[in-house]
Amino acid sequence: MSSMDVATRGSLRTRLEGLVILLVAGAYLFETFNIPDFYQLPDTPGPKTFPELLGLVFAVMGLWLLVSPADLMARMRAKRDGTAPAAGEAAAAPQGNLLARLGLDWYFVALWGVVLAYLWFMPDVGFPVATFVLLFAFTWLLGEKRLHILLSLSLGVTLVVFFGFKYGLNVRLPLGVLELLAW
Repeated sequence: MSSMDVATRGSLRTRLEGLVILLVAGAYLFETFNIPDFYQLPDTPGPKTFPELLGLVFAVMGLWLLVSPADLMARMRAKRDGTAPAAGEAAAAPQGNLLARLGLDWYFVALWGVVLAYLWFMPDVGFPVATFVLLFAFTWLLGEKRLHILLSLSLGVTLVVFFGFKYGLNVRLPLGVLELLAW
């Protein structure tokens, strides 16, 4: 397989990933319109605020992948893995395991697994714990290995988002297992 074929394949995969993310975000945003406004207070964000913001973030990420420069993802993967290809050279064709033969990066599959687990477990585990674990896993999968950075970043962002929604936007987020600690 020539280096041009590998680059084209990587670009096509990135565009397909972007399209899938954009479509899922669109369906997610469409479903937010079915959330009832039972607890909507005048002049305050209601129960749709968080899902709409999350859907918009995913839509923007999918759109970025769909229209980003062709070699952007290859450069990001090479930087993350510390295996930057020489100028004018494309990465070698994937060999070996099933994910590689399908043209999938295990990081990509792991990131989606984390997102799906977050969506599945967040209502029961609660927003603070699930978000902390999500951010910790995302940051680790994206290449940060220093534990103090992983912990402080995950905790800091979780607290800012939680208290921002709770007190700034007056949106109740599920506490889950932390409900026992709330008096």
